[in-house]
Amino acid sequence: MRDQVKVSIAAAMGIGFEFYDFLIFGFVASILAKLFFPSHNALASLLETFAAFATGFAGRPLGAIVFGHLGDKIGRKYTLIITMSLMGLSSLFTGLLPTYFAIGVIAPILLITLRFLQGVSLGGEFGGGITLTAEFANPNERAFYVGIAQSAQGIGPLLATGLVFALSSLMPPNEFANIGWRILFVIGAVIAIIGIYIRMKISESPVFKNVKSKGEISKMPIAEAFRHYWKSILLGLGFIVGGTTLTYATGVFASSYLETVIGVPAKLVSLALMIGYVVLSVFIVVFGKVADKVGRKPLMIATAVGLIAFVYPYFALISTGSFPLIVVGQVIVQFIASIFAAAYATALTEIFPTKVRYTGLSFDYHVGVAVFGGTTPFIATYLIYATHYKLAPVYWGLAGMLVTLIAFIMYKETRGIVFEGQEKVT
Repeated sequence: MRDQVKVSIAAAMGIGFEFYDFLIFGFVASILAKLFFPSHNALASLLETFAAFATGFAGRPLGAIVFGHLGDKIGRKYTLIITMSLMGLSSLFTGLLPTYFAIGVIAPILLITLRFLQGVSLGGEFGGGITLTAEFANPNERAFYVGIAQSAQGIGPLLATGLVFALSSLMPPNEFANIGWRILFVIGAVIAIIGIYIRMKISESPVFKNVKSKGEISKMPIAEAFRHYWKSILLGLGFIVGGTTLTYATGVFASSYLETVIGVPAKLVSLALMIGYVVLSVFIVVFGKVADKVGRKPLMIATAVGLIAFVYPYFALISTGSFPLIVVGQVIVQFIASIFAAAYATALTEIFPTKVRYTGLSFDYHVGVAVFGGTTPFIATYLIYATHYKLAPVYWGLAGMLVTLIAFIMYKETRGIVFEGQEKVT
């Protein structure tokens, strides 16, 4: 049990870092737009910033293939140490980057390059962390321990929004625009150092070691995954679409939307998001335990239906600009999202065999996030820009969640399944 908790925390560090760093970028997008993409049109500058944000997601599929290959060939542990190191360096250099006014067009080019490298490193994080966690856990407790790791989906953004709230409260606006946002990225590098230390202390997956000892390691995991498990890949992609769309719509996009379009002060936006992320962090673990009792599928379908029903009320609530109503919207949407966070992540590990699990899971998650997460802030902003309708992003969120609902319905329950190589360690 102690090893399982330690591994879950090690995985959570990477998942938390993912949401911390990428949401930090989104939260300070309005500042970055002025510093790296200056323009007379504030919305146009914001669009260029979100386009740069999306390039980070373009690197994720490449990272998924590269690090998924390494993770399925040499092991989960050391691959995750490499990814965390690259993530930390990318975050550090972003915090130290000169602006457009100092070095001209080179500044946005460097920013985009660092976003891409960040995406490459993140391409190996979620798949590796969730795979390692699931392979350490007993089948009847798998979703619970995956839930501990997945709770970082709330803890990472909570840390990000908390720091934004604290620094923006302590610093005058001009000072925060000059140095405050840089501190946020440097703190990301400190998180990475802590994560590397923790990962050095954990063991390799016993499931992977058993499969390797039998000589059953795949020579080319990505090719084997597509050749023999393409149905699982398509199903897994369907799992990712809706949740990713709504996650980035209610986090990255919502923060900039509330500040830029609705005119809500940044401190209030951060506080409202923080409250929602506390709810998400706590209930992910609770529903992970439930998923081990009743199965993954009921919780996954319940979440998809709930988000489809609530996406319009959510945007209607936050569009009022009323702080209490924004909080209500965030709390409800994060509670609904918490229901399936552990369930779908665990199901993703269970639809792939051990020899291609890291690769298959990483590919599904990061291709889905690249296509639907990285583009969501841009598309949502563009829909408002093109239609002049504040609630236009609702339709993008609905489309994504409908795809995911279909995938959840097609999924065959996997609760209690025993992994290859796990018979000797459970």
